Amino acid sequence: MHRRVASADVTQPIGPRRARLPHGDVIRVLLDGPAAVAGLRAGDRVLAVNGLVPRDIIDVRLDATSEHVELDVERNGERIVIAVDKRVDEDLGVEFASAAFDRMKTCNNRCAFCFIGGLPPGLRRSLYIKDDDFRYSFLYGNFTTLTNLSEHEWQRIIFQRLSPLRVSVHATDLDLRREILGNPHAPDILAQIDELAPHDIRIHAQIVLMPDKNDGEHLQRTISDLMARYPTVESAAVVPVGFTTHNQPATMRAVEASDADSAIRIVESAQRRCRRALGVGFAYASDELYLLAGRRLPAHRSYDGYPQYHNGVGLIQSFRTDWRRVARRRPASVDPARSVGWATGPLLAPILEEMAADLAPVRGLRVDVFPISSSLFGGSVTVAGLLSGADVVAQLAARPFDRLVLSRSMFDAAGERTIDGWTARDIGARIDREVVVASGASGLLEATLGAPASVRMQVTNPRDEINADGVGDGDAVCAAS
Repeated sequence: MHRRVASADVTQPIGPRRARLPHGDVIRVLLDGPAAVAGLRAGDRVLAVNGLVPRDIIDVRLDATSEHVELDVERNGERIVIAVDKRVDEDLGVEFASAAFDRMKTCNNRCAFCFIGGLPPGLRRSLYIKDDDFRYSFLYGNFTTLTNLSEHEWQRIIFQRLSPLRVSVHATDLDLRREILGNPHAPDILAQIDELAPHDIRIHAQIVLMPDKNDGEHLQRTISDLMARYPTVESAAVVPVGFTTHNQPATMRAVEASDADSAIRIVESAQRRCRRALGVGFAYASDELYLLAGRRLPAHRSYDGYPQYHNGVGLIQSFRTDWRRVARRRPASVDPARSVGWATGPLLAPILEEMAADLAPVRGLRVDVFPISSSLFGGSVTVAGLLSGADVVAQLAARPFDRLVLSRSMFDAAGERTIDGWTARDIGARIDREVVVASGASGLLEATLGAPASVRMQVTNPRDEINADGVGDGDAVCAAS
C-alpha cells in the first residue's frame, strides 16, 4: 500500500526525485512528546516512517504503531534519521501543515447547487478548493461522494478500514443521483455500500433535499434503501439545499415551508419504522428543516447520541440542553454593569433570544441578540457560520453595547479569520468595542458574564458549536455537501 524508501538513500542529500515524493511538513511538536524528546523540530520535513513513505497523517499514525519508530527527516536540505521510542499506542505528538502530504482529492462532479459555485470572489483562497477527499471524510467528518476513487484508493479504504465515512448520497436511484451530481459516470452508491459492508466500514449518509428532484417518493425510497443496509449505514440526515445570490440555478428552487414540512413527515414516518425494526431513529431531519417548517424540534433523546450533529441535526437541542445546565450558574449581579450583544444569523436569533431571557434576572446585565443579514451571500443564507466580518461591522457599529460576542463557527479552522478574512481584533478595532469569540454554552456564558480581563477566546470543539455549517476543517468543503 505504501511506496518504500530505498535503504541506500537514507544518508543521501535530498535531490529533485526525493523532493517530489509525498512529505509531511512539521509545524508543531508537542512539548515532552515522543517525537520532541527524540529531537524532531518544527520546520522538519518527514519523508518516511519506518521505511514507508506516508501519503498523509493516516499513514503516519498506522506506520508508527510500534515501540521503536524511525523517521527519515529532511532538515535544512540534509537527510537525517531520528529514532523515536514510545508506547505502542502512543501518538508521536506531531502536528503537520496539512493532513494530506500528497495532493487533496478534488471533486469530479458538477452539482448545480455546489456551495463553492456560490462563493463570490475575494474570500480566503482555501475556500475555493472543491474537496471530495475520502481521507478528510474519515479524519474530520467532511462529506464525500465516493465518485472519484481509483481502484487503489478504494482498496485502501478497505485495507486500512477507514471508518466511519460521511457520504453525500442524495438519492439511491442511480440515474437520479447521476443527474443531481452532474456526473454520468458516478458509480452505484448502493453497490459501493454493499462492497464495504463485509469489511465493517460504517457510513453516515447525507441527503440534500431538492424540491421536485429527490423529495417525495424518491426521498422515501432513498431512506428505505439506506435503512436496509443498517448497520453499515449507521444514520441518514436530510438537509435543505441552499443557494446564494451568486448561485441560483434555473433548474432548482429553494426549500419552502411546505417542502420542509413534507420532508419532515417522511423522515418521522421512517423514524417510527426504524425504531421498531432497529431500535434507533436512523433517519433525521436537520434543525434548519424544522425551523423552515415552523415546527417544534424533536426532544433531546430523539437524536440517539447525535450521529449527525456536525450536519446540523440536533445541534440546537444539544445546545439548549447544555445551556439549561450552565445557566444555573448565573450570578445575581455583575460588576461593573455592562451591555452585551450576541451576533448570529437570522435563523437562530429566536433561539438565542430565549437564552438571553434566562439572563434577564442578572442585575447590571443587558443582553441583546443581533441577527446579522448577509450582504455577501444574500438573504437566503441565514446561519452564523457564513457571516462576514464586514457585515458584522456594517450592521453593528452604531448599535449600543459594551461587548460583542461572536460564535466560533464564524471563523476558520484555526479560529482566526471570518469567511472574508477578518479577525476578531479587526472587528473590535472597527466598532471600537470589546469583541469576544465563544464556543458552546459554557463559553457563551463566560464570554457574557466574565470581567474584561478574564475573557478569553474559547478553544473550539466542533461538537459545542450551535452554528456549525461545514466550513471549517482546513476550509476544504465538499462541493456536494
